[in-house]
Amino acid sequence: NLKSPMRWYYKTKMLSHITHMFMCGEESGEWLFGKKNRDNCIMLNNAIDSERYAFNPVKREAMRETLGVSQELVIGHVGRFDAQKNHKFLLKVFCEILKREPNAVLLLVGNDTGPRSQEIHSMVTILGIEDKVKFLGVRSDVANLMQAMDVFVFPSLFEGFGIAVLEAQASGLPCVVSENIPDECLVTDLANRIESRNGKEFWANMALNAVKRSRRDTQQKIITSGFDIKENAKWLQNFYLSCVNGE
Repeated sequence: NLKSPMRWYYKTKMLSHITHMFMCGEESGEWLFGKKNRDNCIMLNNAIDSERYAFNPVKREAMRETLGVSQELVIGHVGRFDAQKNHKFLLKVFCEILKREPNAVLLLVGNDTGPRSQEIHSMVTILGIEDKVKFLGVRSDVANLMQAMDVFVFPSLFEGFGIAVLEAQASGLPCVVSENIPDECLVTDLANRIESRNGKEFWANMALNAVKRSRRDTQQKIITSGFDIKENAKWLQNFYLSCVNGE
């Protein structure tokens, strides 16, 4: 992989040229700047437009009707088709959910081109669940799609942050996520973090139990947790101005 040596080169060379080190999470900061610089890094949250994602029952019903899933149990996932996102395990979990809830459907949002995507398409065909899985591709309306979902399942193998999980929480959506999601991303009690080794049956049970939780507006929680884009923009503007003024 050509990217790996390039990343190593720039990581080792940039430290002597930078004045401030920003990180979106402690693990990402340590990876980029080294453990010895961890305490010198400034946390800059991966913020989102909390107002856009806030739960809206009217938008929810409209999107579910548009997608043709008005009466279905909707399992959702947002992420590019890459080994990191663990789509194969997600499909196994979904098959377990279907055993208990035959009316369930799975929405897969993300770039579905390339060899990894073809593997997932083939697996869906082999499992015989083509009519239960909707490949929605890259979308500009993720906020509305999350309104339509009933539970967000995210068994990622590793994440620098996990912005999709934050967005799902901002939508008031119950989440079942892997142990690999950083603590900084879990800002509400909607996110249930479990270990992948627990297996597909356990994950399916957790997802179905999570569905029982009622949706609610979590916008204020996102704001107070420091993940609203408008508040972060104000902070960053003030930071740059203080640098210009030599403060």
